[in-house]
Amino acid sequence: MPRYAVTFRVRPGTEEAVEKLLSSYDPPQPQIDENTRLVSTSVFMRGGTVVRMIEFEGAFPKIMAHLSQDPSIQYVERELDKYLVEEDKRDMSTPEGARAFFAKAMMKTVTSRIPEGYVPTAASAGKHE
Repeated sequence: MPRYAVTFRVRPGTEEAVEKLLSSYDPPQPQIDENTRLVSTSVFMRGGTVVRMIEFEGAFPKIMAHLSQDPSIQYVERELDKYLVEEDKRDMSTPEGARAFFAKAMMKTVTSRIPEGYVPTAASAGKHE
């Protein structure tokens, strides 16, 4: 399953508000079509650095198009703009702006290891705290 991560920075003193925002929004609908689905999303923070990760099955462009149209994601992206450091500001209101952001913020995958034959169980599909 492919995984992608983006990173960006928030202004000092806004970390608590960003953590609350990123931990409380409604998740997007995971199933897009019979071949494309969002498997998981994760957010990591340390100080003012945020890493958002998605794991999915199917075509990445379909995933991104789906997420960009989701009202909950649109809301969280607009709210995040209030907290970003100036160098990481972005325009997520247009496809061009979103592409520019992802080109700049996408992290390089160094390795992604899934044991051969691994099949997710019902227990591993739940929310992890």
